[in-house]
Amino acid sequence: MKMVLPRLIETRSATLELVSEALIELRFKPDVRLDVEGMSEIVRAKHTLIAGKNMDVLAVLPAELDFELNVLGMDLNALNGGCGGAQRLALAAQSTFNERITEIYFKYHPRAHATGIFLTEEDARKWLDTKLPEPSAS
Repeated sequence: MKMVLPRLIETRSATLELVSEALIELRFKPDVRLDVEGMSEIVRAKHTLIAGKNMDVLAVLPAELDFELNVLGMDLNALNGGCGGAQRLALAAQSTFNERITEIYFKYHPRAHATGIFLTEEDARKWLDTKLPEPSAS
């Protein structure tokens, strides 16, 4: 029997969708106060959708982001066992406040793979559309 993995997961804070074999789109819900448990749900959902493959993630924040301050002090990937094969993360901040807050977060909790923070979803998508250099032979 073949196990079928989900293509769409809805958490209380976001909707995550496997839109291709190489990309997950993560859309944070407006009018939701982000907390550690809600963010942890998102990390676990990404892990489920990625299912051990190498995939990029496009995360889109609402223009008006509300969050508990303790979220900034937590390494949410480490706390939840990581996101599996998450590679590049393109974050569409949608406001300069969100852009600064996410820059601060990733300064204190850097990811192993490239992270791009952009004001618009269009710019985030353009960055993800750029081809990664081929690894050099050792």
